[in-house]
Amino acid sequence: MLTQNRFQYRVATGKGTLPVATLFTLILWGITFIHDFKNIGSLFFIGLAAYLLLEANTQFALIRTRTSLPSSLFLFFSASMLFLQTKMPICMLPALFMLMLFGLFKSYESKYASTTIFHAFLWISISSLIVPCIIWIVPLLFIHMIGLRSLTGKTFFAGLIGLGLPYWFLFAYSLYANRLEWFRAFMGKPFQFLPIDYTQIAINQWISYGITLVLLTIYIFLYTQSAYKDKVQTRIYLQTTCWIGCWICILMFLQPQYINALLPIVLLVEAILGAHLFALTYNRITRILFYFTLFSYFAICSFNVWMHFFSY
Repeated sequence: MLTQNRFQYRVATGKGTLPVATLFTLILWGITFIHDFKNIGSLFFIGLAAYLLLEANTQFALIRTRTSLPSSLFLFFSASMLFLQTKMPICMLPALFMLMLFGLFKSYESKYASTTIFHAFLWISISSLIVPCIIWIVPLLFIHMIGLRSLTGKTFFAGLIGLGLPYWFLFAYSLYANRLEWFRAFMGKPFQFLPIDYTQIAINQWISYGITLVLLTIYIFLYTQSAYKDKVQTRIYLQTTCWIGCWICILMFLQPQYINALLPIVLLVEAILGAHLFALTYNRITRILFYFTLFSYFAICSFNVWMHFFSY
């Protein structure tokens, strides 16, 4: 099987995979600089998210072998979708999501879980200042803390404090600036359900979202078939990641206005699960799926590049 999957093996374990993905990303981002150099902020934060993904794989041993494939896949996926090259502050969300995962994972059976949970909810709270509806997943995070064995009375209130801290700062600012009406209006945004309007979604966004959702579903299904090979701690980490990815997909379906902001988060989850599959499993199914993944995102990349230049 390994002989038949030699290219997959070299990509999954090779030292040149990440540099090639980085070069591919720089070239694709360079295309948009022609029209809007301000998008360089998104390049920085995508790179930061890829670095945090590399650190997460090292620190939490998400994959049982040495590989840079999670970061490489994320860069490859993100660069293929030129419409994700957005301006500040939306481009910060992937990095904030990774920091939130760090806090959750570190809380696993930790004596200092209240500190890490505080940080995790602080990052999700900051994310909600950018995309208000992301705060809807907060109750689900408390549920996942049960699986992480970190839900106690102390960590529950630590999470609430971390969640409320950015809003306390906003309240202090609005009080100082005598803008309480603005603060009231801002506080209502996370609880507003915007009308579901799919007419704002362009065809390239639909295709990118569809391919991402299909591949993520396949990766999750195949992971569940081989999850027993991982340690219990790793299984809990990856199952939590799977569920959070599913919640974000549902959130995008309910609030399609935020597809550009939320899709990079789903790509992070997809990169983790895809890298876990391709770095540890070498059979006929993964070989076909590996080539299908590469072909799909090269096709998406070509279509998005054509759409980018066609729109100008």
